[in-house]
Amino acid sequence: MKAFVYILGMMLLTVGFTGCKYFKPLDGPGMERDSADIAALDSMTVKAKEDIAGIIKELYAAAAQNASDIDQRFACHAWRDTVAAVEKKDANVPEIGFFNDDYWTMMQDDNPSDLEARDIKFEELNVERGTALVDYTLYSSVQTIHQKLRFCREDGDWRVHDIVRFYNDSDDKEVPTSLMESMRSYLAEPQENASELTYTDMDGV
Repeated sequence: MKAFVYILGMMLLTVGFTGCKYFKPLDGPGMERDSADIAALDSMTVKAKEDIAGIIKELYAAAAQNASDIDQRFACHAWRDTVAAVEKKDANVPEIGFFNDDYWTMMQDDNPSDLEARDIKFEELNVERGTALVDYTLYSSVQTIHQKLRFCREDGDWRVHDIVRFYNDSDDKEVPTSLMESMRSYLAEPQENASELTYTDMDGV
């Protein structure tokens, strides 16, 4: 009997890591988690931070090698589908389309071999919902840029859902811009205007 209870408990914990609800919902005011739930949530949060930081490091190690499968390895289905739609729309554009650089690194030529994500900070992390927003600086011998990655947990794995870039406004203040939202806006543009709008043109959107 004890063995059965142990196995059942491990199955429930595994479900928690694959994106399903594990913790009891707090449905009313004044309700609090018990100490076991709090300890488990803390442990999952620590592990999620380690996993996501490791993914960012691995992603840019691949980018430094100019790997061609970064989206497949690290991005969620929604990201890959949106990128594919943009590329399909740009297939008939005579000039430069939406993308005019490597959106992971903002490089227009080959990525340098010394790319490194530093100063990784978690601005948001919800292991129950499977969402995270991570701020970081991408260093290299060519340029240094500030970006954020928004993650979702998909099929049990943490995957990139969005890239947030920064531009300086007229007051030289950083303005964040979601690449996912920019791609969706671009896809909503009439085809005849496709060649008139690129991501570079969307400063301050």
